[in-house]
Amino acid sequence: MCGRFTITTDRIEGILTRFKAAVAPGFEGYQPRYNAAPGQMLPAIVAKDDGQRYLMNTFWGFIPPWSEKEGGRTSYQINVRDDTIMKNNFFRDRLLNNRCIFPADGFYEWKKPEGFVTSNKIKRMPRGLQKTPYYIKLKNGELFALAGLWRSVKVEDKVITTTAIITTKPNGLVSTIHDRMPVILSDEELNLWLKPDLREFSVLHSLLDSYPEVEMESYAVSTIVNNGRNDSQACIEPTL
Repeated sequence: MCGRFTITTDRIEGILTRFKAAVAPGFEGYQPRYNAAPGQMLPAIVAKDDGQRYLMNTFWGFIPPWSEKEGGRTSYQINVRDDTIMKNNFFRDRLLNNRCIFPADGFYEWKKPEGFVTSNKIKRMPRGLQKTPYYIKLKNGELFALAGLWRSVKVEDKVITTTAIITTKPNGLVSTIHDRMPVILSDEELNLWLKPDLREFSVLHSLLDSYPEVEMESYAVSTIVNNGRNDSQACIEPTL
């Protein structure tokens, strides 16, 4: 899965230039995020029918129709697996019609202690054991695009755009840390992904592959990232 990511540039102009986007009407502003977490309003880019790409505020937590509840707690999902999209007609349709990207410059995954094996009966780490968070980014440090899906829903008389990050099998680097990774799009794939009139399922689904490991690097970071309220440069500093 992908449960946290970063977008640390301090200039929104860099995001707009990198992804050839404009600010959407009503955009509520941008600030760097060192620990972007589920349930937060975060920037994502959507291409409209006219081909223009817009940076907009979205809620990281996709709400499918079967999760909508009146007067009760509405559940959401932060990731959608590539194989789920293949098998589920609802998500197949979202792939054809509701694609977006999350601008990012890194993401986190948590590595289990050596020798620890999970099972269906074990849901939590035994006392005294702890996963180690790793920060994963491109070697060149540049911004990249995480593939996502979106859906607009009405929550408490307000329409919000809910989003999820698509995950796929890990490359060789990430596989040493976790069994899934977010889909990172190359520039060529990005242009296809945000092409609003492209609705060929086989073409779009073929983009949901792991990013080349030779272009990426990772290192262990502090467990302060475990708490979503911690959102500072300290989150991405390597541990000694």
